[in-house]
Amino acid sequence: MKKQSVYVYIILIFTLSLIPIISTAEPNNKLIRELSIIDSFHPELSNDSYKEWHYFNFVDEENDLKFFVTFLIAGNLTNPLQSYGSIIMAYNIDDNFGGSHANYPTLVIEYSSDSPDLIFSNNYVELLPNGYKIHAEGTISSSGENEDPIPIIFDATYIPMAEPTSIFQGTIGDSYVNNMNWVSAAPACKVIGSLIIDEVEYPLDGVRGYHDHNWGTWSWGDNIGWDWGQAIEANNDDVDTDVGRYCIALGRLTDSLHSSENGNRLLLWKNKHQIAVLDTVDFEYEWMVPYPYPSTITATAEDDSGNSIISTFSTSNAIPLELCEPLCTTILELTGTYDVSGTIDGKPINFQAVGFAEYCY
Repeated sequence: MKKQSVYVYIILIFTLSLIPIISTAEPNNKLIRELSIIDSFHPELSNDSYKEWHYFNFVDEENDLKFFVTFLIAGNLTNPLQSYGSIIMAYNIDDNFGGSHANYPTLVIEYSSDSPDLIFSNNYVELLPNGYKIHAEGTISSSGENEDPIPIIFDATYIPMAEPTSIFQGTIGDSYVNNMNWVSAAPACKVIGSLIIDEVEYPLDGVRGYHDHNWGTWSWGDNIGWDWGQAIEANNDDVDTDVGRYCIALGRLTDSLHSSENGNRLLLWKNKHQIAVLDTVDFEYEWMVPYPYPSTITATAEDDSGNSIISTFSTSNAIPLELCEPLCTTILELTGTYDVSGTIDGKPINFQAVGFAEYCY
């Protein structure tokens, strides 16, 4: 009887060893090594027109909340008088927007060419074994003469749920030496943490998020423009995460009138893996007077293998962001819904998702 119990115990141990154990606290060494390379900074490229940033966003549909934060460094980093850093945050709650934009001298900024890590005083991005740890603080100006600034604090971990990819490099502006690089380091993430706005805390428990990274050389106010968009399908069947099967990222570089083509691409992921990269993408817009932003942005993409995708973004809200040097470039930060359909490898694709878009001019 004792020998039989030992056999049963051995069989049980062997059976349990075959069951995969998934823990967000466990390090993914291969992914972290890849992100350390693909998502590191490029201070060796710095000059008067150098720019580089980390961008993170999330969607929390339960609270009707959308949010993004950008950590930007720019200029000649060897000269504190010709360089700067910025942290830009914006949120949308129940169709109400708010934002924060703070500049930092490069003397209080730490960066590395060997990792994605970045420190702005007490704000930071840090790549940990389970993903990106983000902390950003700022204040939002209030209406009224006697109103105090509203504090905003974002503290969260972005756990990658889809493989990274380098998307493209393209020229931007009128000078042929100007270029922009775009890497989607974490196209779908599970976000855990909190966002505090005016002492009201919004817990984030597995909401879906996105992270990408841009760098290059150009001047704000030059003849530059871009389209960009991103969305992740919701997963209402899994209580542990809001990240669904599909995610999409698309974009192009153009001029301020959006009449030129300097590089474009549409990418799809399914269940963590990239399933399509389409290099021929046409953008069309519909405008609704009197609003100074497109009401819909339709991207039609295809390749030589017969794959095709139509992505229609319908704008729900917009906030303009002006960056000047000294002439200004306006980035319309948009939130809305995506309707995505098409065929990849002979199989139909069809999903809807809340997401983000930018129209830069």
